[in-house]
Amino acid sequence: FFACKNDTPSETQNAQTSPDTLPVYTPPSSEGALIYTITEGTVYWAAKKAMGEPHYGTVQVRQGTLLVKDARLIGGEATLEMSTITVSDLKDRADKATLEEHLKDTDFFDVAKHPYASFRISEVLPSSNPNFNGVITGELTIKGKTNSVNIPANIAIKGDMLEARTVTFPINRTDWGINFRSGMLGTVKEKLIDDVITLSIEVKAKKG
Repeated sequence: FFACKNDTPSETQNAQTSPDTLPVYTPPSSEGALIYTITEGTVYWAAKKAMGEPHYGTVQVRQGTLLVKDARLIGGEATLEMSTITVSDLKDRADKATLEEHLKDTDFFDVAKHPYASFRISEVLPSSNPNFNGVITGELTIKGKTNSVNIPANIAIKGDMLEARTVTFPINRTDWGINFRSGMLGTVKEKLIDDVITLSIEVKAKKG
């Protein structure tokens, strides 16, 4: 999420590693709950250097299921396919391809070793905030590190369909060991990449 088109990939990019495998996917269960299977899912990201315009793009949801009980989302989990990272703001094809490859290398997400990220819902609380009707708490795992996050979201369940769209929310990349050009490493301002990135998520799911 945090590279600049002028950054060059790490020399360790091609190191031999043993990649993670796709998680064995067992739908979560809860007595009396209905299972909704995710049919579409996109994570939108934005990040910037201390100086300069932000970059932004997407990552796709590979698979997932959600639990619904009494017409309310109560749990679930999803897997993100990190090889689908795209950059949307760069128009030059060469610059776009270079940045996308850098995001996949060991400086950032080390996709060869960690091809998947995941999110598991632990709790969903209702909200009276006019901008969102629920707050989803869960465990976000990236590069093998797991941290709890709270995500404000608008959740709509209509018959066999569930749609959720989150409010834009921040995370600190260093919490997941992504430290390239971080301020905590004493990086000079001209090279500094903001530790905080913003995310938003859109998901559609179907009962069954």
